[in-house]
Amino acid sequence: MALPVALTILLFSACSISREKVAKEPEAPKELPEEVSSSKQLESTRLLIEANRQKILGNRSRAAVLFDDAIRKNPRNDAAYYELSKIHAMHGEFDDALEFALMAARLDPDNRHYQILLADIYILKDELPKSIEIYESLARAYPENVEFLYNLASAYLYNEQKQKALETLTRIEALVGFTEEISIQKQKIWVEMGEHEKAIEETRKIIELFPDELVYYELLGELYRETDQHEKAKEVYLSMLERQPEDPMANLLMADYYHEEGDPEKSFEYLETAFRSPQMSAESKARIMYTYYAISEADPDRLEQAMKLCRLLIEIHPEDPESYLIYGDFLRREGEIEKARDMYLKGAKLDPSELTVWQQVLSLDGWLQDFEAMLENSELALEYFFEQPILFFFNGIAHFQLKNYEEAASALEYGLVMAQYDEEGLKEDILSTLGDVYHYLEEFERSNEYYEKALALNPENPTTLNNYSYHLAVRRERLDEAEQMSEKSLQLQPDNAAFQDTYGWIMYQKGKYEEAKYWVGKSIEGESEPSGVVLEHYGDVLYKLGQPDEALIYWKKAEAAGDYSEFLEKKIKDRTLYE
Repeated sequence: MALPVALTILLFSACSISREKVAKEPEAPKELPEEVSSSKQLESTRLLIEANRQKILGNRSRAAVLFDDAIRKNPRNDAAYYELSKIHAMHGEFDDALEFALMAARLDPDNRHYQILLADIYILKDELPKSIEIYESLARAYPENVEFLYNLASAYLYNEQKQKALETLTRIEALVGFTEEISIQKQKIWVEMGEHEKAIEETRKIIELFPDELVYYELLGELYRETDQHEKAKEVYLSMLERQPEDPMANLLMADYYHEEGDPEKSFEYLETAFRSPQMSAESKARIMYTYYAISEADPDRLEQAMKLCRLLIEIHPEDPESYLIYGDFLRREGEIEKARDMYLKGAKLDPSELTVWQQVLSLDGWLQDFEAMLENSELALEYFFEQPILFFFNGIAHFQLKNYEEAASALEYGLVMAQYDEEGLKEDILSTLGDVYHYLEEFERSNEYYEKALALNPENPTTLNNYSYHLAVRRERLDEAEQMSEKSLQLQPDNAAFQDTYGWIMYQKGKYEEAKYWVGKSIEGESEPSGVVLEHYGDVLYKLGQPDEALIYWKKAEAAGDYSEFLEKKIKDRTLYE
């Protein structure tokens, strides 16, 4: 509940005492403190002045102590009680505030400022009837005081006395003449009371006086729609367009109207006009686009409209990053990953402060296997977020895929330091990738150490289990352990072609060539485009099984696929196996 105007003013103002007669005291008078000597009264006044000075300087705690001292010197110092009441009210201590306000009012029942403070504290304590009683008394005593009438109307509204609030607003209107503020308040009350025709009449009155203020047409149209007078609402919206044809709100309202009437083409026509208006903020258009995101997923017509609006949003607001991010969301959902990545990247460059956008860019770089872009974009993101371990992870992955192993190790080690405390999932991934990196740097003990640390965090990580076991197989080390880890990774992901190849290669290194043929062959069957490494493995297995001609066929396939071992060209040339 908002504070009444009077209380807001009083809480931050100095004491200002007025002595007009008030019709009725808020409480029955109690026995008042005895009079004190003139010297004590003077000392109390001195303390009061100093307290007010401290309050002005912002030393409210010191001021409260001095006001209290002033009361001790002169228990009849009403101004000190008043000031202490305001201080307690500011701190939410409403019971203490009420006690001091009551004493101030008893000491000087004719001071209207004391009465206002007392009434406002009753509102804060949710004792509305007592507050209303005081404001009614003030309104009777000062029938032309508009502030008192406003406060009384507010108190009536808080207490759900809507009819009395309307009557009080009408009294104010008689004093000050027609105002937009009062008219709108009356219109809202009529709506709350279910008196829509009276609300309509009030709104039409505002429009007659302010014919160029389209917001009142919007209010009138909404009232007509709420009362099922849709044609009248349409007439109001058309009036808005006659006055301002490009007004985005008027066009949006017409779009809503035709949507409700079941005419999607006409609705979109007006919506598109609204989107072309630079007066409508990109933020407002974005909210509409997110609605389209939900409804366009299963409706091709709406999807076409959405894409058109996305392009229009960028055309009208080319410097707003949200324009590109929204379009990126649609493109990503529709599988246009490269275009989506490019949109997110444009948005990130316009507003580099959003880490999540950079992560989206880098994730899509990875999806596209565009590691040159991932390297460039991660380094750009690190210019703004040098403390974020996720960015070092992406940077390390990019270097790793580009075979920049020293740079990959450096980036990942740095990211690991920053991921020590709060990102266990990321820490696990960094450790596992460092195991990969140090294998290719031929620092095998260090590679094993990082794999072991990753598995200590998560013994069920299938990728770590696979990569660790594969690299052990490549080095012909601890093949029994490698077999166990590979079996476990296949239990976790039995259809993973890369894992199948790993298990097959372990069998190869253990001399179990028939089993190796089965698993590497299964890996090839599971991929639409098998890698050169897997095809070369299969050729090696066939050679070991005494099928050199068939082996040569797969070695040549590996050469065409790319990504093969340093021995492949010699194998093909000499038609023999080299390891």
